[in-house]
Amino acid sequence: MRQWFTDLALGVRLALGGGRTSWVRLTLTGAGIGIGVAVLLAASSVTTVLSERAEREAAASPVTDREATGDVLYSIFWNTEYRGDTITGRFVHATGPNAPVPPGTSRVPGDGEVFVSPALAELLASPDGALLRERFPQQVIGTLGQAGLNAPDDMVFYAGDSTVTRDAGEVVVRYGGERQERTLDPILSLLIMVGVVALLFPVLVFVGITTRLAGAERDRRLAALRLVGAGAQRVRRIAAGEALLGAVVGLAVGAALFFAARQFVEHVQLLGISVFVSDLTPSLPLAVLIAVLVPVMAVVTAIVAMRRTVVEPLGVVRRTKPVRRVLWWRLVPIALGAAALLTQAGAFGGAVSSGSAEIVIGGIILLLLGIPVLLPWVVERTVGRLRGGAPSWQLAIRRLQLESGTAARVVGGVAVVLAGGIALQSVLASAESEVVDRPLPQADQTRISVVLQESTPETIEQTVGLLQRSVGVERVHPLRTVAFKLGEDYYSATVGTCEVLRTVSALPSCADGDSFHIGVEQVPGSNRPEPQPGQRVSVFANDQEQEPSLEWTVPAFTEVAGPADDPMSASGLLVTPSLVRDLPATAGHTRVLVRVDPDRPDIAEHVRNAVAPMTWRAYAAYYGQVDLSDRIKEFQSIRQALLAGSLVTLLLAGASLLVLALEQVRERRRPLAVLAAGGVPRGALGRSLLWQNAVPLLLALVVAVGVGGGLAVLLLRIISQPVVLDWPGIGVLSAAAALLVVIVTLLSLPSLWRATGALGLRSE
Repeated sequence: MRQWFTDLALGVRLALGGGRTSWVRLTLTGAGIGIGVAVLLAASSVTTVLSERAEREAAASPVTDREATGDVLYSIFWNTEYRGDTITGRFVHATGPNAPVPPGTSRVPGDGEVFVSPALAELLASPDGALLRERFPQQVIGTLGQAGLNAPDDMVFYAGDSTVTRDAGEVVVRYGGERQERTLDPILSLLIMVGVVALLFPVLVFVGITTRLAGAERDRRLAALRLVGAGAQRVRRIAAGEALLGAVVGLAVGAALFFAARQFVEHVQLLGISVFVSDLTPSLPLAVLIAVLVPVMAVVTAIVAMRRTVVEPLGVVRRTKPVRRVLWWRLVPIALGAAALLTQAGAFGGAVSSGSAEIVIGGIILLLLGIPVLLPWVVERTVGRLRGGAPSWQLAIRRLQLESGTAARVVGGVAVVLAGGIALQSVLASAESEVVDRPLPQADQTRISVVLQESTPETIEQTVGLLQRSVGVERVHPLRTVAFKLGEDYYSATVGTCEVLRTVSALPSCADGDSFHIGVEQVPGSNRPEPQPGQRVSVFANDQEQEPSLEWTVPAFTEVAGPADDPMSASGLLVTPSLVRDLPATAGHTRVLVRVDPDRPDIAEHVRNAVAPMTWRAYAAYYGQVDLSDRIKEFQSIRQALLAGSLVTLLLAGASLLVLALEQVRERRRPLAVLAAGGVPRGALGRSLLWQNAVPLLLALVVAVGVGGGLAVLLLRIISQPVVLDWPGIGVLSAAAALLVVIVTLLSLPSLWRATGALGLRSE
């Protein structure tokens, strides 16, 4: 073991003391591995981000007990919207000095005081928040700390309100409930699986390739060691020491890049989500795994790279060209991956997934692993059959015929990104086609629903008066809903005048004393009975009752059809006021339907401001703000974000291609100088470099489209979605890959011009 450490240390010393060339190689290796390590550290922070958010959610969750005595906190949840942004909060009232203090605040806000989140405070203070300020007349006494927020851009508040009572709200005895485990939508879970594998797998390929830079120069140095008496095994350990130094430098560079970029994370939003700087901390087990995995990969890769190289005292002898690559075992990962995904067909197609995430992830990994495994065979067989052409073409093809493995391995990372991006975009394209083919009905933009949490005659009258005086309001219709129980099933009756009932259903004719019924489509296998005229049912006297205490007789009714798919339509019984005159005013709850002028700017905000004096007692919902175009935009934003992630990872793979191109030019500077001195134009050498990069990438593109399309089909079968391939997305990714080759070649040309100058022949 001591000899191992001695040899590794010698390798480190040789890498550091090899002059300017060794330092250039170390810089390239450190930069390449550093970029990959920074990405891996960011990915390993996802678990911490989710865990910290869950911890804060649990810490901010109120623990309630309606029977509690002493100093407690009465709390009631309320939310509003402002130009598409949701604002949530709680109105609270402390019964004594020892009442629980909401998380993120220094004390319980008093009557007329409010704590707001930093994002909400910024909006209220900006010109864009002028309309919103009417809804927050309280005095702002501070901003919420991180303990009371899930993300930096959260818009939340805690407002003091002495009208919140035990009967109206929750009785909070303390904060800090249990963590709630969330279950993601099956399609979203599948997208996450594909995205993580597709975007991180190329990073590992990049790290592995970067450690193989400057192999020829390293081999010459090792041959000199053999000349002074070092054995073959010791030479390999010394080579591992050089690779180990590059990996350690890469770890340091990657950590520095990650922690430098982390400082700006709170200013970045992805799909409307942001995270705190402190949350973006790598998980300790994953960070340790990265710190161990990267050096191990570097050492193993360096040793594997020497398996066909004989380092002798008088020089380095490359073994003859290996036996032609065999195809059958390269197809095994693809076959196993496809078989694994076929076993999960339909498993994620329902509301609840019944499949195995491990099998799906394993299948995706095997299919994507098959790309870099298959690509060397494809490149070798293709370039082996190419003959003739321009001098630049012949130079490039001859170079690929001599050594196609390294180029194939590098573009393998690009191909994995392309295949994963194709699969992601196709799954989203299929989901979006479902939205377009079966669109939601357009809501009536002339109506706003105001829901009252305290349905007393006084609050109803006050709310109606406020709305009638609001700008843009044309008509106001109070509508009452009474809940009742028949057997073990629960039902509701909508109470209103004939004019009001016509706003929620098409009635043939109506007069006070009439009753109607809108049937609900039965779920297959359900035997839920519908109320019949003359039946006695039990009515809930108020919202706090656990069991109904009042009796009511179902009146004779007329069957009518309700508006199809209208979010404001009613179902069940529709009755006029005279039929429920015997029930108390507290039975049921009230909502107010508001007819508005949809052409007036910010009409929904004006209506919400009109009921602002009702504070927590009223909530205004404008269904006209949620339409089909919004849903399509949401899908398009997700697709664009994932496409951006694929392009960023493609740039990372392009960086590896650039590093390799620069290193190959540096290693071949003397042969290139001889070719230039022999009369080969520099332009031909530049074009040969372009073909040398383009041919493997073109073949990688063909393999990526084939495997990515097949993966998309298998994934769509898993979630029971129609097969829709995203050809525009495939075109964008393919064009980006082609552009990448051109950019890499252009960036390599200055190095090529220097290598082919007259000084390149000084040692020949």
